[in-house]
Amino acid sequence: MEGKKAKVTKKKLTESLYYWFSGYLTEKEVKKTAKELGFRIWRREDFKKIFKELFVFNMWLIIHTCENVFDDENKRNECLDIFHNLVYNRNIDNNEISFINWKSSIASRYIEYSKAMKTEHPSTPLWVVAEILNRNLFGEVRKDLSFQLKVIAHIGLFEKYLGEVLLKYDIE
Repeated sequence: MEGKKAKVTKKKLTESLYYWFSGYLTEKEVKKTAKELGFRIWRREDFKKIFKELFVFNMWLIIHTCENVFDDENKRNECLDIFHNLVYNRNIDNNEISFINWKSSIASRYIEYSKAMKTEHPSTPLWVVAEILNRNLFGEVRKDLSFQLKVIAHIGLFEKYLGEVLLKYDIE
C-alpha cells in the first residue's frame, strides 16, 4: 500500500485547499495569531489589517507548498486557478474589484514572498519572509526575535502538514 496515492479531482482538491485556507481566517484564529505575534487589535481597522495580511500570506503559503509538492505543472496550475476562483467568489466583493485586478494585486505580494525565499540569508530565507510580514503588519521591521521565530515556525509547520497531506493524492 505504501507509495500508492489516492486519486482526487481538481475540484475536490481545491475545495480541500479552500477549507484549509479558511480555517486560518476565522475571527478566533486571526485574533489568536495576532496575540501570538504581538499584534494588538484595538480597533476594527487593526483586525482588518492583520486579517488582510494573513489572507494573502496564507494564500501564498498554499501556492508555495503546491509548487513544491506537485510535479505536474499543468495540473497544479489548473488547481491553483480553481483555488483562486473559489477564494475570490467566496470572499471578495466583485463590485469592488474584478477577478483579474484582484489576482494582479495579490500576484505582486506573492512575488515579494517568493523572491524572499530565494534570498541567501545566514540562517534561512524564511527569516526574510518573516521580515516582510513583520514590516507589512507594523510598518517597519521590528527587532523582535520572538516574532521572527514564530513566523518561521508557522511557515515550517504549514508547509510540512499541508505538504504531507498533498503528497497522498494524485490529481486526476
